[in-house]
Amino acid sequence: MANKLDVRVTIDVQGRAVAAAAVQDKAVGQALAQMGNEVGTKLATAKCPEHGQGPTDVRIHVARGGKADLRYESCCAKLRDVVGGLLG
Repeated sequence: MANKLDVRVTIDVQGRAVAAAAVQDKAVGQALAQMGNEVGTKLATAKCPEHGQGPTDVRIHVARGGKADLRYESCCAKLRDVVGGLLG
C-alpha cells in the first residue's frame, strides 16, 4: 500500500495556473506542497469497495480568492463516497 498519492497542486497567479514548486513566494509554495502531501497521505488508503481501485490524477487548484478545488478520476460513485469520508 502506498504511503501517499501524488497530488498536483496549482494556484491562480494573474489568471494562470502555476505549479506549487514554481510559485515565487517560497512560503506560499511550501504551504501548497504541504497541502498536496496531506491530501495525498489521506487518499493513499482510498479504495473503491466494489472495484478495488483508488483515485487517480489527483489535483488541487487554488483559485484567486483562496478557494481550493479538489479533482480526481474515480471508477464510480462509491469511490467518491470513500474519498469524501476520508477528507471529511
